[in-house]
Amino acid sequence: MTRPTTPGAARLRAASILACMVIGASTAACGGARRPPLLPEPIAFIDTLPIAEPASRELMETIRPYAAIVGSGASALNVRRWTGTTREAVNLTRFDDVVGSAWFKRRNGYRTMTADEVARGPTTVGPDPAGPLRVVARSEGRTPGFTIEDARGDRYLLKFDPPGNPHLATAADVITSRLLYAAGYHTPENYIVRLDPDRLVTEPDAGVTPDEVPAILDAVARLPDGRLIAMASKYLPGTPKGPFRFEGRRGDDPNDHFYHQYRRELRGLFVLAAWLNHVELHFGNTLDTYVAGRYLRHNLIDFGESLGSGTLGPLDVRAGRESNFDLAPVLARFVTLGFARPAWSQGDTSTIHPSIGRLPTDEYDPADWRPRWSNAAFSHLTDRDGYWGAKLVAAFSDEQIRAAVAEGGLSDPRAARTLGDMILYRRDRTVEYWYGRVSPIENVAIEVPPASIGDTAGFRLTVSFDDLGIRDLGRSGASTTYRYRFRHEGLRIDLAGAASAVDGTSRQAVSLVVPDLARSGGLEDSERIAVLEVVVVRDGGDPRAARVHLALDPSGREYGVVGLEH
Repeated sequence: MTRPTTPGAARLRAASILACMVIGASTAACGGARRPPLLPEPIAFIDTLPIAEPASRELMETIRPYAAIVGSGASALNVRRWTGTTREAVNLTRFDDVVGSAWFKRRNGYRTMTADEVARGPTTVGPDPAGPLRVVARSEGRTPGFTIEDARGDRYLLKFDPPGNPHLATAADVITSRLLYAAGYHTPENYIVRLDPDRLVTEPDAGVTPDEVPAILDAVARLPDGRLIAMASKYLPGTPKGPFRFEGRRGDDPNDHFYHQYRRELRGLFVLAAWLNHVELHFGNTLDTYVAGRYLRHNLIDFGESLGSGTLGPLDVRAGRESNFDLAPVLARFVTLGFARPAWSQGDTSTIHPSIGRLPTDEYDPADWRPRWSNAAFSHLTDRDGYWGAKLVAAFSDEQIRAAVAEGGLSDPRAARTLGDMILYRRDRTVEYWYGRVSPIENVAIEVPPASIGDTAGFRLTVSFDDLGIRDLGRSGASTTYRYRFRHEGLRIDLAGAASAVDGTSRQAVSLVVPDLARSGGLEDSERIAVLEVVVVRDGGDPRAARVHLALDPSGREYGVVGLEH
């Protein structure tokens, strides 16, 4: 929830943002492992203030392969995780969240979207269903396709499925875009269309002749009645300004306050990419657009190589399990003359259905998933970032996911049902892994004001919270224990204990007795901060503690919750 601010508070927050922008993410104050709980928070949508129109960055696409080689050559994705050398994200609220911005908008999970809303995504009316579709350009990508313009004057990128795999790439593109949009990211309007080839009318300056169009369409999948299956992706609103990078800042965008590798929404995107097997999520599949003559919006585009689709056919068995130029396994095969066979080469290589392709389920390991091309934001992923992304994944209900799958337009209902089952399975595996890395408590509150239990004993403090492991994963309260430690350095209080969870509810609490607080009258503001660490213990695990920051009011009679770290 965005909190109201006074003009003075807004100026203070803006000053904090600018300080982080100038100093960079190398300082502990902006992105260190221990973030002070009362730092000013980012302001929602502050990066949508009017700016001068930036220059286009289309030429950056030409250096993508070289940047990817450097970025992934040393398996950077996991090196920082193994060594613990990365720093936490910088654009965080006091409750370990992010605010809405030109990068991310709070949608499903922050409110419950209906299944129809998830299915609809960002779409409006779609291509004109009956009139001619003018071919104005040929697609520059690997997939056969065209840029078309309908009778309304709207432009779309038209893509097709490979022969023998109807619905494979088109359905993956639509389904993944719907789910990422509902999760909060900016995506295009993508539609499944079935059209007669005669509706395509080639313009003289389209870069392709009318005689060439039938030859191109002969190499794509068709329905039994001869119609084409296509995915029509509507041109994004605004003026294209080229892809965004997953590191650094854009110099001609004054709204670009944070280094991209330290943005929580870009780091946490790794978890959603793993869930949806979006192996081609790199800066070449992003696009900045100058919107309404005001600001840059940062969009994700092109989802044809996700789920089980490899765009030109089923996804290869290596995808999602080993990055391009992943140094360690490549060296192992080189040194052993090929005898060191990777695990992915020994698994099942079959495809479950021509419209689904190859989407691992039992073999899916959220801890070991790899995109084809590493990027700096993903390589800086921490457990806190992963948990944030997993909450977005967990927010999708079975009904919402099946509604998104239905938008893929698969002709075989059994295939659609199976694909939905596979996405649901990967959802549960993803959430289970990342929830186990932290203590997944949320919505922390003081249950009741501290009540005196005697002149010398002190006060009883009860802190309640939602245990997302119980709520989202169905974990048993009977097998859950909460270890806690309460420290108030200003009053020299250090208490520890444990509490058993109450079975049958996700709302839990720890209760402790705080010694007499009468000495709090002379404390400075910084000395009024206390920390309650809570570790959720179940199944023999020992995850990272959640840190609840509490502030004692001047009366010395009541604590308030002012922050949360996972």
